[in-house]
Order: sequence, then structure tokens, then C-alpha cells
Amino acid sequence: MKTTLFPEIEAKQKFTLMKKHLAILSFLFSSTFLLAQSWATMAPLPGGAADARHHPVTFSSGGFGYVMGGDVNGQEENDFMRYDPTTDSWEMLPDFPGLGRSFSYGTSRDTKAYVGFGGADEVPFNDLWEYDTETETWTELATCPCEPRYHPAFIQVNDKIYVGLGNNPFNLNDWWEYDIPTNTWTEKEDLPGPTRHHPYHFAIDGIAYVGLGHGNSVNGLLSIYTDWYMFDPTTSEWTQLADFPGEARVAGTQFDHNGKGYVLSGDGDDHNFMETGEFWQYDPIFDSWVELTAHPGSSRWAPGSFVIDNYVYMIGGLSNVQLESDMLRFDLGTIVSTGNELTASTLSVYPNPARNSFSINQDITQFSELQLVNSYGQLVRKLESEQINVESLPSGMYYLKFFKGESIYTKKLIIID
Repeated sequence: MKTTLFPEIEAKQKFTLMKKHLAILSFLFSSTFLLAQSWATMAPLPGGAADARHHPVTFSSGGFGYVMGGDVNGQEENDFMRYDPTTDSWEMLPDFPGLGRSFSYGTSRDTKAYVGFGGADEVPFNDLWEYDTETETWTELATCPCEPRYHPAFIQVNDKIYVGLGNNPFNLNDWWEYDIPTNTWTEKEDLPGPTRHHPYHFAIDGIAYVGLGHGNSVNGLLSIYTDWYMFDPTTSEWTQLADFPGEARVAGTQFDHNGKGYVLSGDGDDHNFMETGEFWQYDPIFDSWVELTAHPGSSRWAPGSFVIDNYVYMIGGLSNVQLESDMLRFDLGTIVSTGNELTASTLSVYPNPARNSFSINQDITQFSELQLVNSYGQLVRKLESEQINVESLPSGMYYLKFFKGESIYTKKLIIID
């Protein structure tokens, strides 16, 4: 595998080999515990270990899931397959007619899917393709006049597709709109935050959301982000939202479903495996995050995912054991409450902004733990009463994390001088 532009791949492979035997024990323990909590193992990719891959292109349409290409054991591929959830089985389809690729994305709406960008053999792409799931035919569309790039944001909002960020190998923060009816591209205002690649991204109710990801290293130190933004296509304006409350992360998978967005797995703030395959739900109404049941084993670098009916399917990626070919399924219907009812109607922090102290309007004994974290997701202190003194803390944005059962409720707090 070529690693000139992607040294993290080589580092991950070495890490995987060193930790493999210990990780197998950890994987077996966590799988036994977590599989009982709504994650299920489904049919693996057709070729088993020979089909193991990271960065697969994934989408769903017409009750089927689709997987295309990705890096298959060191080779960028253009194979194409379809998953039938009614039989839990895979069918190989004719290969994608474009260049085989990794670090690429796909999206779909109704009977049409769109795939593009990524690259192969250290050559980035800026192409775009349409797949008709009814006729099973591919059509190459207008090439983006932007720079070619690996792992950008790739989001469909109604009859528009938004592409931006990514790297080639330098990180980017430009933003482009593709109009499906006219087959044309238009450059929009850049993301207001730092340049980055492999962000998380999805669309909810006509709005594009993007953030997190891997920025430029500073003095040899990694820059992996927790910032989060929305782009409104009707005004072409960006708005910075509340930071993601968990550990900074990069290179996972994401999706939207029933008015919520989801961030699943990926690497943590050291660009290496997290202990668990963290799973978070974003509510755009309250600009809040809730942590859900993690998938089995360690987190995974660059898996794919698609949603069929009320289920999300996660495919492949690199775990701390090996490059995976399996598929895991989570029933989104088991999310009884995201905690927003509590956040919206009964949970409040006051005064907010706070100068010397603040109070919580709840009996905190109902929570297993209460944390105050800073805007980087770092723990500042654990809280043990409803009245909290913050005179010693610097001004800025903080988050309160309320742990109750399997839910985590998040509340933003501003501290001022």
C-alpha cells in the first residue's frame, strides 16, 4: 500500500499488529456485553476476509443497501454489491465504471444515488457520478471545477449536493454546490472554521451540518476538532453551533434519520482507536448531543454505513484487531428517548451566562454522574451539588454532561468575567 500521502494508514497497521492479541480478548468481552444492547451481527461482505475494507462508498435506495469500492486490503477497488435485508444476503453487481477509489462518498435520494471524489494511487479525483437504482445504470456528470480531493464532506440537500473540505494532500475549507437539475457547480462561501479532512457530515430538514475532522498539525501536534457548523442553502450562510461534547474525532461514519443526525465510531483525538465504538445522536432543534449504545469492540477507522427502514448498518473499517469485512446493525427504534424532553422542558442551568456561580434546577441524585467539560471536551470537574461556584474558571464556553442510565444529556454554559 502506498503511504506517502497517508502515513496514518501505515501507523495504524503497525499499531494493529502490536495490539492484536490483547485486543482480541477486549473485543470478545465488549462484544458479549454490547451485542445484547441492540447491536446485531448481520451477513458479512460476500468475500469475507478477502473483501475486508476501509472507506467503502455506501448508500441505500428502494429498501436495499449498496457498497462500492474502498480500500480492499491495500487496493482501491471499483466492485459494487447490493444488500437485501429481507434475506440478509449480498448480490454482486457489475463493477462501477469509473476509476476504483477510496476516501470517497455516496449519497442517495429516491431512485438516484451520487458518488464522487476520493482517489487512487495517490491521485485525488473531482468527478461525480449518478447511479439509477431502477435501471441499474451509471452516468458520469459534470466534473467539479474545484480542486480534486480525498475524504471531503459530501451532503445531499433536496436537489443540491454540497462538497467541500477534504485534502489533496493539503487540507481545504472551500464549499461547492452541485445543482442536480442543471448539472452545474457553483462555489459558495468557505467553511468559517479551520481547514480539515475527513469531517462528519449529514443533512436534516434542508440544512447541511458538518464539523469535527482532522486539521493541520501544529508543532508536530495533531489538530482534531470538536467544532460543529450548519450551512443553510436558502441563504448560503454558515452558523457555528455548540461544539461536540465528546472526545474530538475523525474518520468515522455518519447518517441522518427521522430529523436527527448521527455520528458513529471513528478515531479519537490522538487519531487512534477509542476504547468503544461511540455512537452519538444530534438534535438540530436543541443543538444538543446524546450518547447512545456503542457498537461492539473498539472504535473503527473509516467504516461505511447506510440506513434501511429503521435500521442503520455499519460495514467494515479498521478495528484494533484487523481490517473488517463484517456488518453490524442497530435498531434505531430502540432509542426510546434521546433526552431532549428533559433538556427542553425540565432541565435548566441559571444564570446562563454565569459569572461567579450557577445552579441546576434538578435533584442531581437522579444522575449517576454530572460533569463540567470545556469546549475541547476535556473534563474540568465532577459536580456534586445543585449550586456550583465557577469563580476560579476562565471565561468561555463549557458544557454540562448529565449521565442517567444509558443517556447523556448535554447543556451549554457560558462563563463570563
